[in-house]
Amino acid sequence: MKNKVIIILSIVFGLLTSYLIYDYLTKVEQSMTNMQYGEVVVAAGDVTGKTLLTAEMLEIKKMPVDYIHPQAARKKEEVTGSITLAPLTQGEQVLKKKIAKQSDMKNGLAYIVPVGKRALTLAVDEVSGIAGLIKPGDHVDVVATVNIPDPSGLKETPHSLVVLQDLQVLAVGRTLDDKGDGKSTVENKTVTVAVTVEQSRPLVLASQKGTIRLMLRSPVDTGVVNTTPYRAANFLQ
Repeated sequence: MKNKVIIILSIVFGLLTSYLIYDYLTKVEQSMTNMQYGEVVVAAGDVTGKTLLTAEMLEIKKMPVDYIHPQAARKKEEVTGSITLAPLTQGEQVLKKKIAKQSDMKNGLAYIVPVGKRALTLAVDEVSGIAGLIKPGDHVDVVATVNIPDPSGLKETPHSLVVLQDLQVLAVGRTLDDKGDGKSTVENKTVTVAVTVEQSRPLVLASQKGTIRLMLRSPVDTGVVNTTPYRAANFLQ
């Protein structure tokens, strides 16, 4: 008799346990069915800091909206071409606070330098710097005047030449944006431009061995003009 009671109780407890498990799984399934899902951008693999994000480094993942971070990017286009400020691990949501757009000036000059270019600062004055009216985002040509020795090496003749054309202005003084009042200030004694490594050499040489002036370009003029060095004797021609 005692064994029968134990068997019956075991069956009852087994059935009760099965029911509780079934009821729990049913509620979980209903909860998952009613749960809203959304898409979020995650890292396709581990990404180190200060890395330019490409589409191949990212993937779209579906997950419950309750688990999507408010600052997470929802489309690849939102973050492609940005630079990581901190490392990302595989599967990690890409948060906007962890990346910097190349045009995002709040992160400093380094993040607005175009890929493949370098930032080079030139000393200017009221005249050579277009009366301080140049703004970040403008484009300029650089004219240099340097003394070039004649074939004998006994005499130097000043030559003016257009060293570089259509350079992007990254900063004026310590200003990285174009929201200034347009007035010349004491700080506007430098202009920082974007150049390639090859372009930096003649520009540095010209600024060290001669004088330079900037010519402000129209925002719609991107043409390059072929010029030859100009010297004083050309005035008589």
